[in-house]
Amino acid sequence: MKRTLLVTAFVGATLLSMQVTQAQIYREVFGNNTAGNNLLSTVGWSGAWGAAATDEAAGGMLANNFGVSSALGSPQNLGNINAGVELSQPNGLLFTSGGTAATMNWIAYTTGYTVDTTANPIQDISIYAGSANNAISGIPGFRIAVQIGGNWYASVAVLANTVAVSSIANFPTGAQKVTFNWTTAASAWDSLNFTPGTTLALGSTLVSDLPAGNITAFGLYSDTVTGTGGATRRVDTFQIDPVPEPSSVVLVLSGVGMLMGLRRARKA
Repeated sequence: MKRTLLVTAFVGATLLSMQVTQAQIYREVFGNNTAGNNLLSTVGWSGAWGAAATDEAAGGMLANNFGVSSALGSPQNLGNINAGVELSQPNGLLFTSGGTAATMNWIAYTTGYTVDTTANPIQDISIYAGSANNAISGIPGFRIAVQIGGNWYASVAVLANTVAVSSIANFPTGAQKVTFNWTTAASAWDSLNFTPGTTLALGSTLVSDLPAGNITAFGLYSDTVTGTGGATRRVDTFQIDPVPEPSSVVLVLSGVGMLMGLRRARKA
């Protein structure tokens, strides 16, 4: 009977430790089912570049090379979650290349979904990065950008691939998943001065924690290129994951099992 009790207690403890992961809060795959590159607006996002926060479409997307590529992305065949435009397919990724926008700081973002951080606490935000050169070569990575209470903030942490992806054809196999573990700590965030068509500049590190409230817009901010190498930046599959919640059903069942085991042991 002692053996039965020990086995029951072990199983119960294992079940108690189990967690059921909720579906992602948000996922954008930057799908593109056309033969050419598209504006970010085709997937419900927007873009701005330079100190004056010039719209991505100014002068034409091809002039600025800022948008959604028709090349293969990474991972492939995932669907959007709460992203509005549903494209479940292998092609599509966010990119800047060539000159103009690609050599400057820029932001790519969406206002199409609001994250209620009380109902859906965030665990992390991840992307697949596959820039032509890594940050050591002067090609900056990506900072998580969020808007709360009308103000923008950018993560101090910069997410970047550690191995350069030499061409867009190598993105599907060379892109690396990089993750920002969510925190509201002041030391993890910089202010971001962003007004479309007017200003785009990274500010200083916060002196108080990130304010509470819903995230009304989010995306990626990327600093200005500092090196002399190629300026191509590529990213795919922007995903926000929730904090896992214990399954109430599992907890109840495990509790019942442990009680039954104790009852049998007492009878013995």
